[in-house]
Amino acid sequence: MGVDMVELLDQIELDATQLPDTYDELVAVEKLVHGDHNPRRVRPTDTLKKSVAWDGLDRPLIVRPDTDREMYHITDGWQRYQAATETGWEYLPVRIYETPLQALRATETASIVREWSMYEWAQYCQSLADEIAGESNQDIVEAVAAETVHSPQTVRRYLDVLSLPVEIHPLLKDGLDGDNQAWNVLRNHNPDVRQFGDLWWTVAAQLARKQSSLAETRVIEIAANAVEFDTAADAMEFVELAASEPDSTIDVIRREVLLGSHHNQYLLVPRVPVKLSQKEKRAVMDHCHRQRQSLSDIVTESITSLASDLTDDCTEEGA
Repeated sequence: MGVDMVELLDQIELDATQLPDTYDELVAVEKLVHGDHNPRRVRPTDTLKKSVAWDGLDRPLIVRPDTDREMYHITDGWQRYQAATETGWEYLPVRIYETPLQALRATETASIVREWSMYEWAQYCQSLADEIAGESNQDIVEAVAAETVHSPQTVRRYLDVLSLPVEIHPLLKDGLDGDNQAWNVLRNHNPDVRQFGDLWWTVAAQLARKQSSLAETRVIEIAANAVEFDTAADAMEFVELAASEPDSTIDVIRREVLLGSHHNQYLLVPRVPVKLSQKEKRAVMDHCHRQRQSLSDIVTESITSLASDLTDDCTEEGA
């Protein structure tokens, strides 16, 4: 499937100084595809594209052959592939590994010096788990841990979290970007879901351990609302209650966690953006500074005053 390197270099006038010191073959770009086990899907940076254009590639892509399709799956080097093809490369240097597990092991070794996101590490561990045989789940977890720099506890958390419905993955720190369909599913359970922060991995792992006893829609609903909490401890308490009380509404459980046993005495004010001019916004913020109050305090006072006035009006009408 490869091409004679000396002959090819002559044919396409490729400068050998732009190639790595060692590689197995030069392969046509149309025969290279993103591998299912490749943990990275990000776009190349402008810096990488400029480096490839000017200096070439200092490392070969790690690939495994797909003999049925006469293609190669890229397990490591997807960013380099994109950068090179965008700058006109027609052939790329590769290091070939015959099995997915061999390619994965080489990928981890090649990438250990680079910064991987937690989600990329989780995907990598999941790919290893898919290829490693074991008599039990714990055996597989320990085998994956032995292949990586992570403890069995961390590997277990990664595998647990990735077992959650894929619609939840965009909520994770460094998770999937999420397409419109995924976000629409999440907004069905929490209209403001995109306004909140990331879903903690520890919270997601706790939800994953509870999901076997829950409907998938309930799992997604819990995740979409767990991101509202300011602390992981509150989010985990919310997950625990929402999972153990599947017949209770999410809104009631959220109030209970946020406000305690007296949650029925509170009105939760929705997070509503208010359109103001720059002058008006500055005036509001200056007022908060002068009064030494937060905007939340002022909103609370305003609503309390409104409720008092409305109650007085009702009393007078009744009289």
